Amino acid sequence: KKIKVLSLFSGCGGLDLGFLGGFSFSGKDYERLDTDVVFANDFDPDAVNCYNSNALLVKDSAKSICKDVREIEDQEFPDFDVMIAGFPCQPFSNAGNRKGVNDKNGRGTLFEECERILKYKISQKKKPKAFLFENVRGILSSKMPDGKTTVPNEIKARMEKLGYNVSMQLVCASDYGVPQKRYRVLIIGVDKKIGSFSFEKMKELVCKENIPSETFGKQEKLLLGSILKDVPKEEFWEYTKATQNDKMPESYKEGKSWKDIPPEDLTPRFKKIYDDPKKYHSPKFFRRFAFGEINGTITASSQPENCGITHPIENRRFTVREIARIQSFPDNYDFSKIPLQSRYKVIGNAVPPILGWVVAKTLTET
Repeated sequence: KKIKVLSLFSGCGGLDLGFLGGFSFSGKDYERLDTDVVFANDFDPDAVNCYNSNALLVKDSAKSICKDVREIEDQEFPDFDVMIAGFPCQPFSNAGNRKGVNDKNGRGTLFEECERILKYKISQKKKPKAFLFENVRGILSSKMPDGKTTVPNEIKARMEKLGYNVSMQLVCASDYGVPQKRYRVLIIGVDKKIGSFSFEKMKELVCKENIPSETFGKQEKLLLGSILKDVPKEEFWEYTKATQNDKMPESYKEGKSWKDIPPEDLTPRFKKIYDDPKKYHSPKFFRRFAFGEINGTITASSQPENCGITHPIENRRFTVREIARIQSFPDNYDFSKIPLQSRYKVIGNAVPPILGWVVAKTLTET
């Protein structure tokens, strides 16, 4: 009997692919897990189109539905064993005091939609066995409206009231097979009658499965030079003319940013920023990771002022396939059915599939 997974805020399917398995990356196979995605949802049409165009996801599982989760009624969600959700981080109301922060239906913020669905299933005597919430590390310092409780601690308290043991940790994706220094908070709950999730077992799984890791071994397989080797040639989203004209001196290209250039050698545009960094929020223009480094975070905006998107030695963004590799998507994952800029957005928003696989395999063995 397969473990039924309900996926919310599914995006283009990175986390869902991880929970399904059955893909290859960088010469290693990630086995198909005993799971089935019975429901997937996102409100971004491009993300949904991308999700639904990939046989790795929808061959055996449900297609993603393009709809705001707040508009989906309780009874429309199928029964499931595990909920996975990378909800956007919003401050949300205190329990019982829901006026002012909710929509016209009196529903909550996006985390509270996850809570609503779990509560409904519990009320129907169909309690899910576990959940995974994924979020940016900024959630750790995000506070509730009372200014006292942090959002993660509020989530933990609410989920414990529903009968789950909750484990929470800030993880770096490069420790779990992903060629990217991407920090994310994982909040994982398991029904108290079953047990609890162990982040230590995630580490043990990485070692047991010989998955490359920055901390636990085989780091060289995560280096940018290794990841970009033999990457298929593909189109890329060009920088603006202004950005393209801000060329760095040859000696400050690989593994450097514009901040490494002596002030007297800066172009007029960068000199203005150098002279007044507070005004421009000290951007990391052209932060190039060297071939011998692990790449930084790929963001949804893919702008040059965000580190992680500029090619090590060429004056351009990474191609779509290059950032897909940095996010650990297999080469046969199709992004071609949506506009070029949208491909960068959905990949940047995704949970790296290999990180998802390590969590899923650890969780399903709990």
